[in-house]
Amino acid sequence: MKQRFLKYFSLGIVLTTVLISSCTKDDFVSDDTILDDKGTTYFKVLEGSEVKLFFSPFTDVKQVPMFSIRKENPSNQSLQTPASIKIEQNAGIITKYNADHSETFEELPSSFYAFTGDAGYVKTSNGYTVNFAAGVFSQNFKLNIDGSKWIDLSKKYALAFRVTDWGGIKKTAATSDTIVVLLSIKNKWDGVYAVTGSMVDVLGPANSHVNNGLGADAPMQYELRTISPTKCAAYDNYVIGGVWCPFYTGTGLSYYGTFGLVFEFDPVTDKVVSVTNYYGTVANTRAGRLDPSGSKNSYDASTKTLTVKYNMLQPSLVPVAPNVRVTWDEVWKYIASRE
Repeated sequence: MKQRFLKYFSLGIVLTTVLISSCTKDDFVSDDTILDDKGTTYFKVLEGSEVKLFFSPFTDVKQVPMFSIRKENPSNQSLQTPASIKIEQNAGIITKYNADHSETFEELPSSFYAFTGDAGYVKTSNGYTVNFAAGVFSQNFKLNIDGSKWIDLSKKYALAFRVTDWGGIKKTAATSDTIVVLLSIKNKWDGVYAVTGSMVDVLGPANSHVNNGLGADAPMQYELRTISPTKCAAYDNYVIGGVWCPFYTGTGLSYYGTFGLVFEFDPVTDKVVSVTNYYGTVANTRAGRLDPSGSKNSYDASTKTLTVKYNMLQPSLVPVAPNVRVTWDEVWKYIASRE
């Protein structure tokens, strides 16, 4: 993934102000940095407070990892010290999530699943006690989910938990008291795609399609990741890592900051309904648009091929309507299911 980016990215490029502003990305700071040499033990939830899981339709029973709670130990003495935390199952968190995100998740019925997680989880009347015995630093919460019960594939389910007692141990700054796990069936466009085509940047004529800079690693690969029954985000798991649109500068690889793709499809016709910016309708003055001049702008279900033409709008730099700065004209060919 990032090895390709490092391989082709030229640190010696002198970029214009426009290009520099388009490539800014906040430095990643891990919450692990708060673990210092003072001997403090911390808890954290590895997946964060919100976990999204998507499945292809299934009728058997699948073991599904939901989340992991880790005890960060600065010393062997800490590792050998037992600890326990308490978690309540809380449907009210799902209600609030729905209200905050205009969603329709329902609590996963208890008849759909059976607990199959690590032995440290002990069922209580309203949740679980999670015991970390001496030498244990991680406890994984898993369920056996019966797909035959999930008859209505349009339904989205969730389970939510609140940690009511951290056992006297601190948590990392990024760790929330609440965990919501969202479960949905993958839509039919979800998968890994090989992408070919062209790109034109009216403000950066030297910029071109990412494939021109990938050499033997071409063509570019994107993952279409389900974010709703009719929408997919285009995740770059091939060059940089994230919902980005990489391109070739003529001497190296770069990408447009605060701009990523969300495709929306008509579930009946497979036409592309819209292309929007993953980071907000307008983010850093950038927006996405489906180019109406595209010859197809649709998905062929028989060949699993997406043919689409789309734009990045930037009215702050291209003031003349329709404010198109960058145009991509591409063919996306399905090559594998997304794991």
